[in-house]
This record gives sequence, structure tokens and C-alpha cells, in this order.
Amino acid sequence: MICISIGDYGLDACRKALKRCEKYRRQFPDLVAEIRLDLCGLGEDEVHELFSGSRIPLIATCMKRSSHLYEAAVLAGAAYVDVNVFSFINLKKENQALLRSRRTKIILSFHDYQMTPGTDALVKVYREAVAAGADIVKIVTTAETTADALRVLDLYKLLKDGRMGRKKVPLIAFAMGDAGRFSRLEAHRQGAPFTYCALKQKYIVAPGMFTVEEVGSFQDRTAVSGTVDMPASKSVAQRAIIAAMLAKGESEFHNCTRCRDIDSAIGVAKQFAQEAYVDKGGDLIIRGGFPPEKKKNDSPFSSLISMSMQSGGRTAFVGESGLLSRLCIPVVAQFGESVTVTGEGSLMDRHMYGCKEAMEELGASCILTAEETLPAVVCGPIKGGEITISGKKGSQFITGLLMALPLSKKDSVLRVQNATSVPYILLTVDVMQKFGVTVEWHREGDELVFNIPGKQKYSPTEMTFEGDWSAAVNFIVAAAIFGSLTIKGLNLGTIQADKKILDVVRGCGASVEELPDGGGIRVSRGSLRAFDFDATDSPDLVPALSVLAAFSEGTSHFTGVARLRNKESNRPVVMEEGLNAMGVPARVDGDTMDITGISLARRIVEGKMLKGGNFHTFSDHRVAMALKVASLGCSSKVTLDSTDCIDKSFPGFLKLFESIHQ
Repeated sequence: MICISIGDYGLDACRKALKRCEKYRRQFPDLVAEIRLDLCGLGEDEVHELFSGSRIPLIATCMKRSSHLYEAAVLAGAAYVDVNVFSFINLKKENQALLRSRRTKIILSFHDYQMTPGTDALVKVYREAVAAGADIVKIVTTAETTADALRVLDLYKLLKDGRMGRKKVPLIAFAMGDAGRFSRLEAHRQGAPFTYCALKQKYIVAPGMFTVEEVGSFQDRTAVSGTVDMPASKSVAQRAIIAAMLAKGESEFHNCTRCRDIDSAIGVAKQFAQEAYVDKGGDLIIRGGFPPEKKKNDSPFSSLISMSMQSGGRTAFVGESGLLSRLCIPVVAQFGESVTVTGEGSLMDRHMYGCKEAMEELGASCILTAEETLPAVVCGPIKGGEITISGKKGSQFITGLLMALPLSKKDSVLRVQNATSVPYILLTVDVMQKFGVTVEWHREGDELVFNIPGKQKYSPTEMTFEGDWSAAVNFIVAAAIFGSLTIKGLNLGTIQADKKILDVVRGCGASVEELPDGGGIRVSRGSLRAFDFDATDSPDLVPALSVLAAFSEGTSHFTGVARLRNKESNRPVVMEEGLNAMGVPARVDGDTMDITGISLARRIVEGKMLKGGNFHTFSDHRVAMALKVASLGCSSKVTLDSTDCIDKSFPGFLKLFESIHQ
């Protein structure tokens, strides 16, 4: 709600000011005006005449003790009275009662014209005002620095979190002065009932106050709102599809929304299972085919002959899925024949770290290109046993070993040093257990140790794929910066790695509410602050969190980003270049990345919105989605050279994205 402050001297001047206010009612239908009784020089009769004749709801404000003027305003129909909280507490009860009469709402206010007190002192003021019966609490300080203004804005987060007291009363909290100017807009975004402004620059009555024209130019064109449903988790789906391929019998999967990576997994299942198809109801049916039936004309030398020709009898085509490629290398080897694992696009340039050495140590063969990239020709079976591998480059090949080793004749012990993406490893174990496969694990110092009994069998199962937290990430970030979204279809008890996003957005100031009865989550924007993020276990969050950092006040620090260079693109560098082009200082240095951000409110008020233009996605789906979110905060159009890549993980993203921003 817009509140125009009037401090003109004399009754006639106040009347003229109110007349000028009326022309803004079409633009701001709920407009109110504040009459500064301490500045206007009005007597009681003039106050009564002004307030009783106004067509606009009025606030009677006086920074001095003038209870008789307040009483005149209330009797004349004032919508609100703004009284200093301590002056109100010291009023006689009969005077307090009079101010509350005629449905007038009480704004109890605190002003500090010298500084911004500490948070505890401001919370104490709020609680005292609430205890005194305030309908609205107003806390205004003076900011010398951005940090001062942010300290005042912290009150909104404390209020939402229930740390300001049991009773929640509407709050107006901002800082005066140039350094605190943005806090006036941010306060409104955080739910302040009023944004104070002046008719013109010459009528400004407090340092940093906006004019009504400025407020009009600040109308939020970046806002997002609505409800979005998330597709199936491709991390869960790909693992489950391969597990079903290894099971004897029919598995049935519900909520199998499609994307290119899931379709690639289904394609592999069609090659190695007896049957894989989507039925008329949209459920995915897989009849597994392991162990394979031996053909009568099989020769014990046939696999060796195929290996010598470096071409398999069957091909596992994995599309552009890094997980599926590294998972399939050990899994398809268990079929005991020569199989070619290949893909397309940027996957063909990605290094298959450690695959060849580990496969050979376990008694299987793996032939890669000279650059250790796909295609790979593999032949097993894997014998099992004890093996130690490094997890420094990622978890995907570890997932493949975990899924393959239970099928070996021997028991296995898999030791993982320098493990990264640990939640993804544990997700693999969780999916395997749903298919009746046993894996026990524990930590020994810095190692993860997996004890895997051999000669196990995957049992068919029926399951519903849970929603994809990786898909939700960009919508959660968009809501944290630009508005409020309800996000459905997510399992709050998941072990998906990217649920970590909730901790990050909460920590930097956004609001996250878990809705009852499985209604999903509601994420709402907040006064965002810089954060630290370790990408070791959740690397896919980095592109979206880079955008969050651009709108978080201060310098955010990322660690563990080096291994993202071997994704669909060199993600840290691509995001660094994209943000710099948008005007956001970003710097990658080895395994770290620093991004210096400014809050959205400051960007709007100070004219520092991100720059639009033409941007390269490098055919990276996560980069493309992150840049679309960033485009909401750009001053001009953002054009991406490719968005088809988004279909790799989330074909419905663009349509859903358009639905939240009108």
C-alpha cells in the first residue's frame, strides 16, 4: 500500500496536497496519506476539518507529544494514528482508549535519527509495542551502511520464524538515509503495510524517501507466483530402470514422466531386458532379463573374438547421460558378452575416469579411446573381490559398481576414498534395496566401505517415482529472489542430494514453508544475504545457486567446483562468463568461485538490474535453466543460443517457467 506523506504548512496547503493525491488513486487504488501533524501547524479545529473532509484514508502522525491533535483526528475519522511507542505507553488509559475508538488503528512507532541499534534492541521495541496493543509496529532507524539497513530488514525474517514473540503484528521496518533507501522497497516486498513517499522531491520529509513517481517506476515486473508440479526424479528413475532390467520378472513404475535421460535408460533396458514399454495408462513396464539365457551356438571364444574387433554384439546407447554411461560400463559387463557403451553430444568428450583400471582389476575388460572417452567396449563378467577406488571425480561409476557387484560370484568389498556426491551413492543403495539387494556400508576414517554379498538376485518391484529435486532447484531459486511459489510432487523425506537447496535458501534469508497433507512446499522471497556453499555432494546446484548469489547482498563463496568442469560444459567457467556479462562480479579460481551480489530491491532502487543480451548455454541443460531464472532480473531481453538442451532433464521447464511469470 502506498502512503503519501504530507508535511505542508497550513490547512489550505494540506487540502491542495490531498487533492493532488487523489489523481494517483487510479494507479494505487488502496492509497493512503499521512498527515504530519508535527509539521503542518494545524489547530484542533483545522485537524477535524481536514480529516473529516478527506476522500482518502488518512494517518495522523506526530513526532511530538500532541495527544489533543490525535484525539481531534480520531474523532474526525482518521483511519490510523501513528504514535511513538513510549509516548503511548505513558498516556493515561482514558487517552489510550480514546485513540482506539471509532475503529482507528494504532501504529506504534520507534525512530532513531542517529544510528541503527542492535538486533536485540530492535526486537525489544517490537515486543513492547505489541504488548502495548499496537495494530501495526513501525521501526525506523538511520543507516550509515548497507549492513545497517540489512540489520533492520532482519526483523522480517525473525518475525516469519516466530522469534519476535508469540503474537505476530504487521511490521513496517526500514532505514532512513541513502544507504538505507533500498530497505524501504524491500520492506514493502517483505509485507510492510505501507511504503512511504512524497508527492515531489521538494516535499520529502525524511532522508531517503521516494517520490510517488519513483514508487510507480518500482512496480515489480520481476514477480513470480503460482504452483508448479515437479516431474519424476531422473536420478531415481535411471537407477530403478537399470535395476528392473537386472530383475527376473515384471517391474511396474508409476509417475514416469519423460525426459531424454530417462528415455535413454528405457532404451538400454529394451536392449538387455526381455521387454520394456509404457502402457496405455502411462506406467512403465520392464520385464528383466538377467541372467541371460545362453544360446546353443555360444562359443567360449566368441567374447574374445568380439573384443579383438573392438565392437560388441549389443550396444548400450546412453544418449548424453553421464550417469547412465558410467553406470552401464560395469553393469552390462555382467551379461558376459562384448557390449559397446556409447552415446552422443558432449558426453563423447567426457573423461571416463578410472573405469578401465577398475574393470580390469575386477577381472573384466574395458577398452576406451586413447583419450579415455566413449565409446567403451566392455566384456565380463566382473568376478568381485576387494577394490579401492577414488571418488574424487564423482559418484557415477561407483553407482555402476554398486549395482553390478551383487551379481558377481564372489563377495565384494568396495572402498571409496575421497568420496564426493555421497547422497547420490546412498540413493543408489536405497534403490537397490527396493529390489531386494543387500549392501552394507560404513565409514572407516575418510573412506566409505561397502560390503556387497555376491550371487544376489534383483527382485521385480512396483514403485512410484518421486519428484525431482534437481528440477525444482531453479523454481526454488526463482521464488527466493522474485516472489512466491508452491512446489508440489517432492518427497520431503528424500535422500536426493539436491534437497540441500532448502538449507541454502533458508540460510540466506528466504522463507520455506512445508505445507500440510503433502501439499508440497511454499518458497517466498526474502532479504537475501551472501552464503558459503560446498559443492562436493551437490554439484548440480551450482548453476542455480550462482544466480541466487547474484541477488544476495555480499560475496558468496563456493568450494568444490573443479569437478564440474567435466559436466555437459565447463560449468564454473560458463557461469562465471555469463554472470560477468550480466554485470555480476564472478571469479573462478581452481576449486573455488566467488560471486558478489546485490539484493533485488537495491538493484531496482539503484538502477543496477542485470544486463540482458545474447548468451551461450554450451548445450548444458542446467546452465540454460539457470540463465532463464537470471533473465527475470535483467533490464533487457535475454536470448539464449540453445534451449533444446533442457529436454535432457526437464522437457516441460520452459512452459512451466512462462506460467509463473506473467
